[in-house]
Amino acid sequence: MGGDLAHDDKVHCSVMVVGAVKRGKALTRAGARPGDHLYVSGKLGKPWDQRIEPRLALGRKLSGKATACIDLSDGLSLDLHRLCKESRVAAQLESIPIVRGASLERALHGGEDYELLFTLPPRVKPLTGSTHIGTIVKGAAGAVRFAGKRLAPRGYDHFA
Repeated sequence: MGGDLAHDDKVHCSVMVVGAVKRGKALTRAGARPGDHLYVSGKLGKPWDQRIEPRLALGRKLSGKATACIDLSDGLSLDLHRLCKESRVAAQLESIPIVRGASLERALHGGEDYELLFTLPPRVKPLTGSTHIGTIVKGAAGAVRFAGKRLAPRGYDHFA
């Protein structure tokens, strides 16, 4: 379940679809465990006016394999913080795949990438097209470390 909150001088229309999934097959934010590997489905820091291509096929392949998953719409640092908080774990980022011309700052905190951020147990082979970016670790729920420092959860917060 999710939402689409924004502000603009134009009128936008959103569509919501409701469905059902077999028990244990839903992609949620709450299943990541220490030792799981952290992946992203594409490069980050895309321009905000770029066409969105939902990763539906990858999402279907992740069903029953990924321990946790979230779409990156509000920024990697904020959305990873949310996934870790829901899973009651911390994360260690190792590398960030960045779109040519984008800054590390934009890739970490910019949002609007609409890639999938997900975790897989170490024994599960990574899916084609995904990039390993870190590991889930024990620690304060929601804490994320990158380059030896705690990474602040910044990005687009609908209610700030």
